[in-house]
Amino acid sequence: MIYMKNELLEIAAAALKVDSKDIKDNFKELPEINACYFWVSGRGGISVIVNENGEKLSATSRVSLERHIEAFKNGKRN
Repeated sequence: MIYMKNELLEIAAAALKVDSKDIKDNFKELPEINACYFWVSGRGGISVIVNENGEKLSATSRVSLERHIEAFKNGKRN
């Protein structure tokens, strides 16, 4: 199982265009895809999945977590 590492936090913060301290508590491990899910709190917040290799996929708040994970599993990256 992957655990949230500082490197993943920094990649997520850069992708979400926020300071890493603003999302350090807003993450969920996704062991089924060996990655972590990070999000920006608040209405209209964006999210990003980052795997242990630093690959990432961002999404708007309109994309459910399930759809986001499915797209990542299918190889979509940005």
